[in-house]
Formats: sequence, C-alpha cells, structure tokens
Amino acid sequence: MVAEKARRSGSVDWILLGATVALIATGLMVLYSATSDLGYREYDDAAYFFKRQLMWLGIGLVAAFVAIQFPYRYLMKLSIPIMASTVLLLLALVIFREGRLLFGQSVSPVELAKLAMIIYIAHWLSSKSDVLGKLPYGLLPFTIMVGVIAGLVMAQPDISEALVIVLVSLAMFFLAGADLMQFVIGLLGGTGAFVLVITRLPHAMERLDGYMTEIRDPLHSANMQLSRGLLGLGSGGLTGFGAGSGRMKYQWLPAGHTDSIFAIAGEELGLIGCLFIIGLFAVVAFRGLRIATLAPDAFGRLLVSGVTCWIIFQALINMSVVTGTIPFTGIALPFISVGGSSLVTCMLGVGIMLNVSRSIASEAEPAAEDSRWRRSTTPEREAA
Repeated sequence: MVAEKARRSGSVDWILLGATVALIATGLMVLYSATSDLGYREYDDAAYFFKRQLMWLGIGLVAAFVAIQFPYRYLMKLSIPIMASTVLLLLALVIFREGRLLFGQSVSPVELAKLAMIIYIAHWLSSKSDVLGKLPYGLLPFTIMVGVIAGLVMAQPDISEALVIVLVSLAMFFLAGADLMQFVIGLLGGTGAFVLVITRLPHAMERLDGYMTEIRDPLHSANMQLSRGLLGLGSGGLTGFGAGSGRMKYQWLPAGHTDSIFAIAGEELGLIGCLFIIGLFAVVAFRGLRIATLAPDAFGRLLVSGVTCWIIFQALINMSVVTGTIPFTGIALPFISVGGSSLVTCMLGVGIMLNVSRSIASEAEPAAEDSRWRRSTTPEREAA
C-alpha cells in the first residue's frame, strides 16, 4: 500500500528545485556581504540580517514543504477566504497608516497579496473559461478585481508592487484564452490608468525626473541610488572583487541590501556572477512554463503560470531598475534581497509549482499504463 501510494504520488521537478536552491544559496552569500556593515553599525552584529534571513528561510522551508504535499486543487476552495483576508490586511495598512509592514515591521501584506491574487484569479479564470469572451463576464469583473487590489497596494504607497500585480494578472488573463480585443483594451486601459496615477503622485514624478536627469547627465545626477548602483555594477568587471570584498556596502549605496542588491552582486561577483543569477531565473521561467503546459487542468496551468510570471517579472523589474533600463522603483529581487515575507511567499509559490509537477507525474503514469495494457491486449482481441 505504501509503495503504491509513493509510486502514484509522482516526483517533483528536480531542475526547478535545484535552481531555486541555487538562487537562495547565492542570495544568502550576497546578503551577508551586503548587510555586514549595516548590521555592525546598527546592531553591533555583522551577521544580524543574515541570521534573520536564516530564520525566515526556515519558515519558508516549512511553507514550501506543506505546499508540495497539500493538493493544489484544494486551493480553489480556499481562494475566496485567502483573498478576503488579504484585502482586510491591506485595508488595515491604509486605515491605520501602518506603512507597508505589520506585526512589528516584520510581515508585508503586499507580498501576501501577490500570491493571494494569483490563487484567486487562477480559480476565477478557470471557472469562467466559457464566458471570458463576453464583456460583462470577462474583462469588466476582471478589471474591477485587479483594480481594487492594485489600488490598495498603491495606497501604501507602493507603485512597483502594484505594477507587478497588474502585469501578472494581465498575463494570466491572456493565457486563460481571453478574447484578444478585450486583452488589448485591458492593456491599453491599464497603461493609461497607470500613467494617470503616476502623474498625480509627487514622489513618483520626482523619481521620473531624477531618472531623466541621470540619462542626460550621469556625472551630475542627484539620484545616488541609480548612479552608484551603476558604478558598482561597472566596477565589478568580468569576475568582480570577490565575495565579501565589495565597497558599495560601506554606506555608499542606498538600499544596497534590498532594492539595489543586484548591484552588490555585480560588484563582488562580476558579470559572470550576474549572468549566473540571470541564468537561474531563466531556468525557473523555463521549468515553470513547462509545468504549466503539462498541467492536468486549467486551474493548475493558470496557477503555475501566475507564480512563474510573478517571480520573473519582479526579477526583471528589479534588475532593470538597477541597470538604469527603467526609472527607479523600489522592489525586492526574489530569493536574494533582504525580506522575510518576500522569501517565504516566493518559496511558497515554488512549492505550489512543485506540487503541480507531482500531479503531472502521478496522473501521466496511469495513462501510460492504460496505453501499455491496450497495446498488449489488442492482438488477443484480434485473434478472438
């Protein structure tokens, strides 16, 4: 009985798991270096942030293990309670002016909102596949749902995280088989709304003006985070100064342990180290899309697609900001930046992806056995 259950349970995607472990290990190495000076100055302990990240890593491991074992289809029944709880937490941040964190500045509801939104939209889209082409049942309610969550996130204010939520939601809407015209309308409408909001937020316009100044005259830019991040990346050269030997962490680079940690990686690990990190994210993207393609149902396909897009879009935005490709906006680099909520939710998301990969193996095996049985019995039937 035990052997049969193990045989039917399937196997996780070991390549995806290996890439995730490599990202976490690389992140811990870069994080320790990036926070050593700050930890020593603020807490008289160079390993303070490293120890905290290890604690959150332990929580993330438990969360990922539960997600791998927990049948992902049960998430459909939990999608509404999860979404409702997340909305209440986001409302609490807005009403009580708690900033972006709760519970002693330890838990970020915004990180939870991204995963909750993916679960809820995956359930909603998979249940509405027959009517997505109709405006009252497709684009209209979808826009309202995404707009409410993105609006609550932007009220923190947190523009970058709201952008991730909108981009991931649109990707899922497209992959669900929505009408192309509705998708284009939603994309244009979302872009217009985003531009309108940006122009109404003073701090967002300041960042945009600083970015344009940096592009025109990098040597006289007031945007230290962008200019010094580029300096850190460029000074690393091909192989970098070596792990722990960077200089930007000594109060030179603002937010070097969070939003700009990719610059620290470039300074210490060089171009080769940066390409290694980018390659690991590419592996996560490829394996995630492969799992989504082979998923046994629409909910699993959209769930894995959403988690994959979330991790990759967020990584792309972070690295684009650090390299000056897009205007500065603060967002963590998944698995690498300091942040317990980000690490735990990303590991939880990967756990869900691995869960779906196990379902692919477990459901494909009986089908293969049935095919082999039919081939073996066909000659006997013909002889009879």
